[in-house]
Amino acid sequence: MTDRVVGTPIATVAKGSLAASPNIIQKMFHETHPFVTEKDKSIHSEHGVIHYPFYYGGLASCVSNLFTQPLGLSASLTRTVVYSGIRFGMYEKLKEMSTTPTHSPTATTLAVLAAGSGVAGAVFSNFSDVVCLRMQNDPGLPLEQRRNYRNIAHGLQTMIRVEGWGSIWTGVSVNAGRAAVATATQLAGYDIFKRELMVRTKMGDDVSTHITASCLAGFLSTLLCSPLDVFKARIMTRTSEHSMPVMLRMIFKNEGPRWMFKGLTPALISRGPSTVITFVSLEQLRRAYRVAHGLEE
Repeated sequence: MTDRVVGTPIATVAKGSLAASPNIIQKMFHETHPFVTEKDKSIHSEHGVIHYPFYYGGLASCVSNLFTQPLGLSASLTRTVVYSGIRFGMYEKLKEMSTTPTHSPTATTLAVLAAGSGVAGAVFSNFSDVVCLRMQNDPGLPLEQRRNYRNIAHGLQTMIRVEGWGSIWTGVSVNAGRAAVATATQLAGYDIFKRELMVRTKMGDDVSTHITASCLAGFLSTLLCSPLDVFKARIMTRTSEHSMPVMLRMIFKNEGPRWMFKGLTPALISRGPSTVITFVSLEQLRRAYRVAHGLEE
């Protein structure tokens, strides 16, 4: 039983042993606050750090998607399965491997792990992002400019036939940059806020803490990602062949800097509930796993 839920950490096991580690290691990890050790239900008093199934994050994201994006499900769910499955899976496993009952990654380390995971997820899900954005943008275009994708498969097939294989990588650099920021602020942000709430308040590892931390992470992520979201959408749905630098100059010239926060309010209204549902669902999956394996203290 123990071998299934506890992995071998890459950080350190013995309390205080980081003092003899290289400087870079000392900056990457710090001693876990006693309140976090006491309250965090993912750190079992006997078995140590619990390693959950890698697909829990992607599954929780799909649950959120069903509630917040009921239209265009074939494209949005495909994107969620690939994008969130990879970014959550990578981040959670890297985080778990870097955590022991006595030491945990610093906020900076968590952000770096999350950013890298977000880039990987964005690259591999870019094709579904392009199709999804084009399907959402279609109703606002003149009839002659509409692409009329019926679903994710038809959209992908049409893209490749008409525009070539290179079309599936449209805007991938912007998408990867946006994903790095989004994942660092959302996933790592959630863990950091959750940790700080348990350290600085009487709150424990419960639903109220999960909702509070996810609201804070969702707001931060939406605010910082707004410019990248707007630019990514324009790159992926463009009908002209202008390069990204040319498009950026044109946008600033025609609209000024205010374009960066267009749609911020609707984004906050949409992403707030989405983030809360995702992390509350994730925590409930974790709880069910602990109960099933006799690790709920």
